[in-house]
Amino acid sequence: MTDQKPNRLSRKVGQIGLAIVAALAVVIALASPAYANFPHFKTASVSLANSSMAGARTAASSASASAQLPDLLFSWTEVGVGSPDVVYSLSTVVTATFGCVNGGGKHPTASNKTTITAPAQTSVELAADKNGKITGSAILDTGAVSLGGFSCPSGQTLVALSATFTHNKITDETNGVTATDGDISVILGP
Repeated sequence: MTDQKPNRLSRKVGQIGLAIVAALAVVIALASPAYANFPHFKTASVSLANSSMAGARTAASSASASAQLPDLLFSWTEVGVGSPDVVYSLSTVVTATFGCVNGGGKHPTASNKTTITAPAQTSVELAADKNGKITGSAILDTGAVSLGGFSCPSGQTLVALSATFTHNKITDETNGVTATDGDISVILGP
């Protein structure tokens, strides 16, 4: 009988060891997705979508001037997403000055200009790759910025003179992560 006690004891130790190993395997399996789901932006930037509109002032004719503001291009890489589909919100605050130019492409010294400040925002949904990474880019259309009732007198054309885009943000709405980028200022008209 003395030989059976060590056998029983070793079986008990083996069973307890097996239970500990199984418990650790469950903890590790549950912790892996949590570790993978640590979303953060690796890169994030905002630039003018059409860089040709960002040129310096020129003595161009009023035909080349436009009341249209440039759109913004948001680009980013987010890692650790863990979720297959992510909704991103892209936002900026636009401060733009509009004025009137005469037929010679000159901005009269009169006070026929207006400055507006308005938010602009859009959203996009993108899918993560198998590693939980999303590399995305999207254009924020600034054409919805309204001038209200401002208009030019007869013989003059409405143009965008300058614009500043501040509070440029890319927000991962699904995971609650935000990246910001610097302000952008551009001279657009005469």
